[in-house]
Amino acid sequence: MEPDSEFSFIGSWSQIEALLGGAGEIDLLARATGALKRPREVRDGSQLLRLALGYAATGRSLRTTAAWSGPGLGVNLSDVALLGRLREAGDFLATLTTKLLGRLSEVTAPSETWHGPPIRLVDGSIFAGPGAKGGQHRLHASYDPNRQIFTGFDLTTIKQGESLNRGGIEPGTIALGDRNYAKTRSLREAKAAGAFYVLRAGVRSMRMIDPRTGERLTGQAIVAALGEESQSELEVELIEAKARKADGPASVKARLVILRASDSATAREQARIKRSRTKHKATPTEDTQALAGVIMLITNLPPTPWTIAKIAHLYRLRWQIELAFKTLKSTFSMRDTPAKDPRLARTWILANLAAALLTELLMRAIERAVPPSLIEINP
Repeated sequence: MEPDSEFSFIGSWSQIEALLGGAGEIDLLARATGALKRPREVRDGSQLLRLALGYAATGRSLRTTAAWSGPGLGVNLSDVALLGRLREAGDFLATLTTKLLGRLSEVTAPSETWHGPPIRLVDGSIFAGPGAKGGQHRLHASYDPNRQIFTGFDLTTIKQGESLNRGGIEPGTIALGDRNYAKTRSLREAKAAGAFYVLRAGVRSMRMIDPRTGERLTGQAIVAALGEESQSELEVELIEAKARKADGPASVKARLVILRASDSATAREQARIKRSRTKHKATPTEDTQALAGVIMLITNLPPTPWTIAKIAHLYRLRWQIELAFKTLKSTFSMRDTPAKDPRLARTWILANLAAALLTELLMRAIERAVPPSLIEINP
């Protein structure tokens, strides 16, 4: 076993380089992104990638990683010198993860059971640094439930909110997301891009206008539209939640799908409202109380063939990206970043993502390998 095999995926580093286009391509990328301006102790991009994986993927400290870099890579670095190198590697690793996502998409065949438009589950996950002043990053991601792979990553600071345009939603795809994505501006951009969406809706994140009356749709009106049925829908026009001038952007037309929540879901929502009232001394609005037993989905998919039942079934796929995030964080111990420095924390997160994608690609390569044929042994 090679001395650095722990960080080179069972010693087969040449195979890792091949997945990224070869050592020369990795080196060019490192220089183009500014991660390798003056190659001294670190000779090329391939070595820099190994250093990043050594620091991040195994949870080692800077000092321990620097001590390993000598016997492991023949690179003699102090922890301070290593810090400087890794702080500059963020854009390099971000571009590498994008290349790896594309490669994973190429080698993963879609399921033969789905014949509709491509589906993208969108969500975000937060990574917090240590201490009270530890920085926070948000990883925006899209996930293909048909092929069960991530298709897009965008790592930003916590100040960058969740939006469909960060999920890499392509024309013709259907984006599924929670209510954080149901903002009128984001839906307008998705429509302009030729994409579809099915999102959990809330009455506070957008203003839903009843085109028949021109008035804002209230929680009581939504419950009245549902009546005694288990499902219903309304045609609505969406405008921004905050008041806009008369010459503001045009409204967005969509379908509001209304579903009656199960008894258990209704009880949980009522308990949440009660806790909020007790803990925060907050008085729930009439809309909040009225909608405790209702699930609302906003979509621009046409009624034919996308019936209410199909829309509801489609949205139930969304839990898969939450499970994918949990698997990613637990498998690679990514729940919290060990670095206080925001740029170093970014490198740590991206290096872990690169390690996860490389591992996935190697596993799929093993699955595609043709097993050796049996040799007939004559007695």
